[in-house]
Formats: sequence, C-alpha cells, structure tokens
Amino acid sequence: MVNIYDTANQLGKELRESQEYAALKETVSKVKQDKDAYEIYKKLREAQKKLQDQQLQGKMDDSVMKELQELSQDASKYPLMVELMQKEQAVGVLIDDLNKIIFKPLSEVYELDD
Repeated sequence: MVNIYDTANQLGKELRESQEYAALKETVSKVKQDKDAYEIYKKLREAQKKLQDQQLQGKMDDSVMKELQELSQDASKYPLMVELMQKEQAVGVLIDDLNKIIFKPLSEVYELDD
C-alpha cells in the first residue's frame, strides 16, 4: 500500500529541487541584500499576512487591501521586486498545476453522469 505522506514529502523535496524554486530562492536572497527593496518586501509580507488573517477570520478591512495595493505599486518601482513577483508567479503556476493533479481524483468522484 502506498504511504501518501511519503509521496507528499517526496513532492516537497522535488519542489525544492525545481528550477522555479531555485530561481525564487536566489531572487529572495538578492532582495534581502538590497536595503530599499528589502524594506518594501517586509512591508508587503506584513500586509499580505494581515489580509490572510482577516480572510481566515471572515473579516475584510478595505484599508488593508488598499495598503497592499499601494505597496504593490511601490514595489513595482524596484526591478528586484518585479523580478521577485515574476519568480513567485512561476512557483504559483507550478503549485496550481500540482493542485490540479492532486485534486483530480476528487473531481472524478463528484462528476455527474449525464
């Protein structure tokens, strides 16, 4: 019998070995070395965490969304931050693809026979 947790751990290991992950990790390292880019990076992360916390609590404060939008606009002025967002998007696409594969069996269970 397959141990699904072993498979998940292997997937995590392989994700760390992917080109997308390596590129993201390298870019985060560059951002941390740039004082100005790192400052906006930290502010963005804090605002994202606030938004996620609110979403989990079922509360939405428009001021946090506005702050996040403003910070994103500020971040787009820094080439390193633009590069970081592109690398995050590439990892996001990879994870979305993996989610589709993982959840396909559940989709099949719930398919309607027409």
